[in-house]
Formats: sequence, structure tokens, C-alpha cells
Amino acid sequence: MINNKMIEIKQDLDSLSYDTGIEIKIIPKNFDSTEKFGKLTSSQFDTIMLTDSSLNRENILVAFLYINSYIGCRSRQNDGSEYENAKDNPEAFYRSIKHMAEELSMSKDTINQCIEYLTKSSDEIPALLIKREVGSVQPDKSKPPKNVPNIYVLNKEGYKQEIEWALNKMLELYKVDEFYPPKSGNYRFE
Repeated sequence: MINNKMIEIKQDLDSLSYDTGIEIKIIPKNFDSTEKFGKLTSSQFDTIMLTDSSLNRENILVAFLYINSYIGCRSRQNDGSEYENAKDNPEAFYRSIKHMAEELSMSKDTINQCIEYLTKSSDEIPALLIKREVGSVQPDKSKPPKNVPNIYVLNKEGYKQEIEWALNKMLELYKVDEFYPPKSGNYRFE
């Protein structure tokens, strides 16, 4: 029997056979999904785990969970409508791939392959994420421009608004008025 602060299982796990169902009860009062957890739906999980790709499924799952944890779940009013400050908290991921690779102990190439899979639709399955290429910024005109991270949002209703809010947030963070085309060579963003 397992009883902790998150779940409750009343069965003796040592006495289970291979075809025994296990009832797990979640203790909802101990979960605050808008602040402490990301959500992974069964269809998202199936899309990743049933992939017909040469990529490692676990790497794809870890990359998606990492990105999804930054996208988060913005709180809404009781009627489901947005709060006035929703634009200040876009449900979007716009962090460095280099930083992500370091935190996940994966190569940038592996991360990029996982992201490519997650942003690619097939005939049967829509992409899990929408990618918006951003470009570069030049806050100091005496220095060369530098590329900024791309924006990734969940492929769901309202994603265009989230991208717009994320673009505005990035302009604010980089203290610039506009984005320029991406730079290559020595100016490449990592």
C-alpha cells in the first residue's frame, strides 16, 4: 500500500500479477497545476511514444516536457476568460537551445532533432508544437547583431495570440523595438 502526499494506492504491489489493474487515486488538494506542474495529455504522450522515427522516444519526451514546463498553464478567471495581464505571461517557450542542451545533458543536435519532430505534422498527426522563427536583435548599434531564440507554443486554439504576446515580451526583454533577419556565421545564436 502506497500513501504519500500525491497519490494513494490501496493494493499490495508485491502481490500483483502481469494482468492486474492498479487503481491510483490522485490527492487533488496537493496539486496546484497552474504553478507547480505542467500537463501532459494522453494524446501528446501517444504522439511521442508511438512515433515511427529513428529518434529516441525518451529524448523526444524529455525535450517536450522541458519545453512544456516553460510554457506552463496560465491561470484564468472562473468563467475561463483571460485576466488582463495574460499578455505578460505568454504560454510560450523562448529559451536558448544551448542552455536547454546543458540542462538536459543532451547535445544541441539531439535537441534540434527532437524539436524538429515535435514541430512537424504528418498526414495523421498534427505537430505538438508550433515554431515561430524570431531572428536577431541589435540593442547596441556599435556591436554586431545576435540571434535570439525561436518561440515554441502548444499547437492548440489561441496559439497565434500566444506567439504575439511572446514576441512583445522578447522585445521588452531585449530592450529593442524590432527584430531583424537571423544572422549566420559568427553571429549565430547558441
